Amino acid sequence: MCTIGRTSGRTAREAHHRGNCKERALRDGQERTDCGTQRCRNSFLNTTFTPMPPPELFSESPDGKPCNLITRENYEFLRDSFFRYALLMKKEAVHTPGRTTAEGITRLHEEMSDLVGKDMNVNIEQDGERLLFRLWKCHRWGELTLYYFPVKFVENLGPELRRISITFIHQLMQANGIDTILDEDDTEYALTWLAEENDDEQDDDRKKRLKLLRSYEKGRIYSLLRRVERKSYYKNLPKAIGRYKPANGYERSLLSAMKEGLEFLSPERGIMEYGYDPFYEEEPDYLPMYLNRQIRVVYDCNDPVTDSLVDYYNSYSRETYDIIPATTCDLSPETEELFCMDDYPERFFKWAENFINIII
Repeated sequence: MCTIGRTSGRTAREAHHRGNCKERALRDGQERTDCGTQRCRNSFLNTTFTPMPPPELFSESPDGKPCNLITRENYEFLRDSFFRYALLMKKEAVHTPGRTTAEGITRLHEEMSDLVGKDMNVNIEQDGERLLFRLWKCHRWGELTLYYFPVKFVENLGPELRRISITFIHQLMQANGIDTILDEDDTEYALTWLAEENDDEQDDDRKKRLKLLRSYEKGRIYSLLRRVERKSYYKNLPKAIGRYKPANGYERSLLSAMKEGLEFLSPERGIMEYGYDPFYEEEPDYLPMYLNRQIRVVYDCNDPVTDSLVDYYNSYSRETYDIIPATTCDLSPETEELFCMDDYPERFFKWAENFINIII
């Protein structure tokens, strides 16, 4: 696990950057006053309306044709969704229609935000030609933390425990949508940097650097990362873990952590499915730091390639914001249940921190 930046005693690194202040407020538990209003998914809600809001907002429909989102049908769908959710909350709801459809939609968004309160965020989303309310709330997790699972540790294990460990990491990746750093743009950048010559470099350092580069490109490190991507040695992993007899304290700790992590091998929703971007823009200057940049499988948390990935992340994050795991709920006039969150991300990250600190 890396907390981006300076190395500390427990293998965590504190960030140099301080990203988007609104995202920081969510992650640090501070209240947000706008509740998503200022950066909703549809541009006509990004700013305060003028006395005459735009009568049309065209977007691309699923068949590729332009469609107007500001329609009477969409207004009525949002209005009925608002009243339905107020009924579920057992609250009185009052809606003031606007002079135009666009103004009515804007007022509904404000009224919906007031209805759910400051602890909940509301966006208006496009679903095909439909506009709908999406409630969302961020989970708690490691502040400015990168959850990088290193696999170098398996090289020092005996054959049976090595197969168990590779199977466990493979199934963890499959269940949660986690990838290795292979085939990623920032890894290509890191390897390009590693290939650069240094005039002040000693011969031994140069040999070590080129050896590491070859290993990442097509050698031992490449093969190991590909193996955990693709290989599962056991159909019944819990049985294999249960019958293995640990030889020492380290193996006992490793097996205990894998037993605790079995619940994350068959979740209802993998961790990447919580990667909602509430501040989405169609053509942003910089893409946000998606969860697949924050949670991934690496070879070694302390080698030059991973250090370069962390530095790249630190630099890029100054220009954008991190995606924080969030639970969402789309509303309709037929919604039957109130918004509720599970605690899967919180449990996952708590376990991941312990597991990574064992295998690092």
